[in-house]
Amino acid sequence: MAAPLVSDVLPDLLEELVHLLQGTGAEPLEDQLRVLRIESICDCGDDNCASFATAPEVKVASVVELQSIEGHLIIDLNAADQICFIEVLSRPDVRYLIEEYYESLK
Repeated sequence: MAAPLVSDVLPDLLEELVHLLQGTGAEPLEDQLRVLRIESICDCGDDNCASFATAPEVKVASVVELQSIEGHLIIDLNAADQICFIEVLSRPDVRYLIEEYYESLK
């Protein structure tokens, strides 16, 4: 089965990320965000973590920290400036939606 699109599992988070990119100088990442797939879920074990990989291989070269109202949102980029990981911390709403999606597949 193909990895799900972020837009299918987390449409509100996707729109929040796009909105928060405005004025950061990283606006060109919007096109990437809209076609990203959730390749895997972070397995750090932290109850506050809802982060996920968007590439099969995660090698972070730089980050874009977004000024979110709730929690922490950080876009990790590889050396080719491709989004490889989305850090989502202290966002129980996102964690719940991810867990619900993967539970529905069982």
